[in-house]
Amino acid sequence: MKKILLILVPLTLSCSVKDAQICKFKDGREAAVSLTFDDGILDHYTLVAPKLDYNGLKATFWICGANIGTDDYYAHRLTWDMCREMAANGHEISSHSWSHKNFAKATEDEIREEVQKNDEIIERELGQKPITFCYPFNAITDAAAAIVEEGRVGVRTYQEAQGQMNTHSTAESLDAWLRKVIDNREWGVTMTHGIHDGWDQWEDEKVLWNFYERLSQKRDSVWVDTFAKVASYIAERDNCSIKVTKRGDKVTITPTCTLDPALYKEPLTAHVLGRYIEFDPFGGPQTFDLSDPLFGKVLNIIGDSYVKNHVRPYTETWHFKVAKKHHMVYNNYGINGGCIAFDRSWIGFGKALVDRYDLMSDEADYVIVIAGHNDTGTIANSPDSEKVFLERLDSLCSGIKTKFPKAGIGFVTPWNVNRAMFPEVTEAIRQACEKYDIKLLDATKSIIDVRNDDFRAKYFQGPKDTAHLTDEGHDLLLEWGDEFFKSL
Repeated sequence: MKKILLILVPLTLSCSVKDAQICKFKDGREAAVSLTFDDGILDHYTLVAPKLDYNGLKATFWICGANIGTDDYYAHRLTWDMCREMAANGHEISSHSWSHKNFAKATEDEIREEVQKNDEIIERELGQKPITFCYPFNAITDAAAAIVEEGRVGVRTYQEAQGQMNTHSTAESLDAWLRKVIDNREWGVTMTHGIHDGWDQWEDEKVLWNFYERLSQKRDSVWVDTFAKVASYIAERDNCSIKVTKRGDKVTITPTCTLDPALYKEPLTAHVLGRYIEFDPFGGPQTFDLSDPLFGKVLNIIGDSYVKNHVRPYTETWHFKVAKKHHMVYNNYGINGGCIAFDRSWIGFGKALVDRYDLMSDEADYVIVIAGHNDTGTIANSPDSEKVFLERLDSLCSGIKTKFPKAGIGFVTPWNVNRAMFPEVTEAIRQACEKYDIKLLDATKSIIDVRNDDFRAKYFQGPKDTAHLTDEGHDLLLEWGDEFFKSL
């Protein structure tokens, strides 16, 4: 009789994860806030947007197309170029009707014209139809809602007025409102008009700017984002269910969402086995490897246009793509034109990194700095600035090490451009990283061949560009960047 040898192989069976749930707000934050600004007032570009950008806050600006580029009895207004710049910086430019007509006193034909005309001009000027709406005078009627809300992810139906001439806001009242939003785990929506122009002006604008700083400091618990993003998330959350299974170290999330994926595009966050996992509510079964050491980790990345990505979305950058590959929480603190050491806010490029790194979220597992390109120009034009640069570079590195004592910290140099003082700047970065035990990724030795005309024509955002890669250009750095992330 033949003997049969049985080899028993242990099987890893799939099991259902019972306590998995979709988070109320993105990344499991306790509350959400959308800062919104009415009427397309020039103050929004000259005063508000720079303060928001400095604090890393995104907002929604409701505009009336008939008023753009004009100065009338009410206020000085934004131009389309200003709107485009604000949109490029991550703010939402959305519809407040064509001419601010009171819908409670308008016919259905007049309402339809006000809505369609403004949608069309915003889409023509900014390249995207607005998917949210703010009622003029907050005049909401059933007839208006039937026309306005079709094809939108949300409309503003409630708001917290912030101003001083009429609303009499104080530092105490703003803080009390924010505490209530957090305590009640709500979505708070603000309404602000002009600062020195328009309705409900501010006598002491510092009250508002200080509020933004305090709000920024709460970003670990409060999700601050545009009206469209928060409205989309909430609608998807309320119309989505998930099935979660685990097999070994692999977790699979299978979502079912009843909304239109052509309109709703915000990823959702699920809390699974003690981790926050971002998933696409329309993406079918999605499997995540919990054994990946980078999985779910929080990445703060700060710097200049190598981080912000100039006129292209930062979602095309190599660092964003690597972070998403590992399902990391990605916080982008890039400002176009920024420097390590020199304040360029006076020309719209923001404060130096050494003066704004403290605004980054405290809850970071990894921190990456990408900067130095713009410092070379300042040093070359003012030799006395080299000493200032060295001192402030040292302060930046020591400050980040102190703020993030448990984080993996990395520094990425610019790639090798033919600029005065470039070698001195990159060498100073190398020495500072060595002094503070910061991992260095020397991009001067990367595949990016700035001095090759054919390479630049193919992989840079413009024929004379030496700093900003295209989507395809960033793809050249994915393997390189992935290894750097894993080394931190």
